[in-house]
Amino acid sequence: MTKQYSFFFMKINWRYTIGEILIVIIGITTAYSLNNWKEASVNKQQRNQYFENLKLDVEQEIVQLNNNTKRITDKINKIKQLRPYMGQDIGRRDTLIMSVFDLAQFSRFYPENTTYQTLINSGDFKLIEDFNLRRNLEEHYALHQQVLLAYERLEQIHRKYLGDFFIHEIDYDEVRKGNTDFMDRPILRNILSSLEGAYYLIINANGACIKSNESLLEEIEKHIGD
Repeated sequence: MTKQYSFFFMKINWRYTIGEILIVIIGITTAYSLNNWKEASVNKQQRNQYFENLKLDVEQEIVQLNNNTKRITDKINKIKQLRPYMGQDIGRRDTLIMSVFDLAQFSRFYPENTTYQTLINSGDFKLIEDFNLRRNLEEHYALHQQVLLAYERLEQIHRKYLGDFFIHEIDYDEVRKGNTDFMDRPILRNILSSLEGAYYLIINANGACIKSNESLLEEIEKHIGD
């Protein structure tokens, strides 16, 4: 039996056999490397597309917040203009009636978070390898809750107080005749003060969110094309 095995091993062309094994190993290694390269290339393209979309979201949110801040600043100025005429008719008060009704126009904030939510829900957040950027993204989009809370306070004042005042405290037939007596009601002065406070809270929240967006935008632009 031992002689048979010895003869069998002597008959094997070890140089050829080892060469075949090396060819197989090299083929597997090459295929694995090519697969990794292809996957890395796909991930890079996908990551870059996410960065482009995040950049667009951030830019749009900055525009929205700046526009809201401008509109709310205009409302604060209208309240300041109205305040001397509240409770006393010092002349030309009828020209300010529309300023009161303009306050009923409500500004809303719509977070531009579609790309971020896609990253989270799809599990692709791991494609962003920069841990500082990942942390900053998480902190930025968590900030949206504070901004939304500021807008919610304003909405409650509109819904519970300003809306009720317009429905129950104003005689529109008299207003059309130029009667401005509704501006003498103390409750309207209180509502305007509440609105003004809510407006300042929104301006502060908008400012913090704009600053966060601008910082995030700078980081994102560094990673586009990497």
